[in-house]
Amino acid sequence: MKNIEFNLNFFSNNLLKIILFLGIASFPVYILPSGSIQITHILLLLFSIFVLSIIGIPRNKYFYVFSFFIIYCYFVNIFYFYKDFYLVKDLVIKHAVELMFLTYNYILTISLISYFTNKKVDYAVFYGLIFSILIILSHLLYGFFFGELDYRYHSTFNNPNQLGYFSACCFSLIYLFYRNYFISYLSMFFLMLLLIFFSMLTLSKAAYIALFLCFAFAIKPFNHKFGKIFWLLFFLTGIVLFIVLFPKISETGVYNRLINVFNEQDSSLEYRGYTLYFKATFLQSIFGMGLKNIITINGLEVHSTYMMILTNYGVIGFLSFVLLTLFWIFDIKKLYGLNGVICICGPVLLYGLTHNGIRFSIFYILFATSIFLSNKLVQEKNFKDM
Repeated sequence: MKNIEFNLNFFSNNLLKIILFLGIASFPVYILPSGSIQITHILLLLFSIFVLSIIGIPRNKYFYVFSFFIIYCYFVNIFYFYKDFYLVKDLVIKHAVELMFLTYNYILTISLISYFTNKKVDYAVFYGLIFSILIILSHLLYGFFFGELDYRYHSTFNNPNQLGYFSACCFSLIYLFYRNYFISYLSMFFLMLLLIFFSMLTLSKAAYIALFLCFAFAIKPFNHKFGKIFWLLFFLTGIVLFIVLFPKISETGVYNRLINVFNEQDSSLEYRGYTLYFKATFLQSIFGMGLKNIITINGLEVHSTYMMILTNYGVIGFLSFVLLTLFWIFDIKKLYGLNGVICICGPVLLYGLTHNGIRFSIFYILFATSIFLSNKLVQEKNFKDM
């Protein structure tokens, strides 16, 4: 019986690793339109079902706060669905897509935390991430040598902003893997440059500005006695190169998009929906306006993770999501310091200021992986202190 149980555990563990790897590796492959279920969603949902069935649900602060947030989101959506169906007689099912993806990402996050809690170390996320980056790089090289590249490159994603946010999340994961000795400093350095290059090709200002800012902190080696001197020399070299190459830089689309940010119509606060919250009634400001009201008034969703949550789910939903984020930031700060917060949390938080990334699953993979690896470091430090 013990041999049978061992074989079943061995089979299930390896099956979970394979599904997780394939789910992350296939993340850039978008076959259907945005808002549809992609290959990665099916694989990661399958992984989540297996994990929650075999291992169970983790009972920690992240589970309780995230659960409160998701339950509250259901209350808000049920209220507006009821209102639209019985009172207004104008129920629009497509507005339930955001709640569906939010539920999916909740299940994925909880299952990843549960899976990692029962693992000493797992390289499935790391290898899956590297493979996904190679898919984008292969597509880019093929387009460069045998085809043509779009003005705003989006690789196998449906739009450039998806590649931009993916690059930001991958940047954070690469730094996380570096701090946990998965990769060397040089590997981190060149992978980050590649991700910054991807973000520049998308011409997504939110992506490449965030990555440039965070890269300035990431290049400081965390475990080298001359790290500060190295960082200062690199920083000064970067300034000199920028001055020397400025005539060429000023001709690029990246530079032109940046300097024209205040002249672009789609960059205004009103167009992006940032002021919509202040048009809500008192009760709507507390409990949320609902997605249908947002679309009706603004014509499209709010282009900010935080303002979208505040407008859609009100102060209650916003504060619960902020609490979840603060737990994450404080845990990263405790283990990796301020540099860790900037390089792990910084890219996605900065990106979230100007784009709504609440549906994008790679963020939740970063979230769960960073929680696991930070807890792993705590355990290792406690073991050394014994």
